[in-house]
Amino acid sequence: MEMSQNQFQNLNFGTGLPSPVKMETVEVELSAAEMMDDYCKAFINEANRKMPLTAALEGALTLDELKQYCEYLLNERINCVYLNCKDWRKLKVLYIPSFIQYVLSCVGEVIVRDYGIKFMPTLADNPNRIKFEDAVKISDKISAYKDSLQMIRDAMPRGVEGDLNVMSCAIIEGYIRSWRKVDHPSFTYVAAFLKAKLKNEIALKALYRIQYDDIDYIVAAMQANEEAIICG
Repeated sequence: MEMSQNQFQNLNFGTGLPSPVKMETVEVELSAAEMMDDYCKAFINEANRKMPLTAALEGALTLDELKQYCEYLLNERINCVYLNCKDWRKLKVLYIPSFIQYVLSCVGEVIVRDYGIKFMPTLADNPNRIKFEDAVKISDKISAYKDSLQMIRDAMPRGVEGDLNVMSCAIIEGYIRSWRKVDHPSFTYVAAFLKAKLKNEIALKALYRIQYDDIDYIVAAMQANEEAIICG
């Protein structure tokens, strides 16, 4: 006599629901280099084009200052995620370029309880980070362009949560790969912008089976849309 699938599944084996295992932490290392540098160059170029008189003033925003500022913001965002940001109340005074604010909002802790996985951001070492007082001075310079370029004040994300679509992506062998299918390909561009990499790539890259665009293509695509990203 044959046993149907339903009959087998209805047998009482004394087994209950699955039990959770220890949460596995996947560290995603982020960097404010390369594509962030390209963004800063584009921001300065647009500032010069939109408001040349302001850009020509003595003490106007420089490329190096903007790079340092973006590095500082990313570092402070990650400190907030680890509840280790001593200046978090003060950060509300800063002007943040809108695209950078969007990127920062994607960075954070992501827990996927059904799979027992926690994604956490880490930052590549950079010993030359500026202090809060320096960031305020640079923010004041950025605010001079608020009528022409997109920026937001009091925009540093305060929660620890990040976006699963971004935090589950990483650069592997020159391509953006993901642990899961992202909701929209634009999230892969944010991961590329942050130069997201797995801290333990050897052990984990086999889990990243969904491949998106290569980094060179993403760089070219973002450069082609620089004005829209910066000015809206």
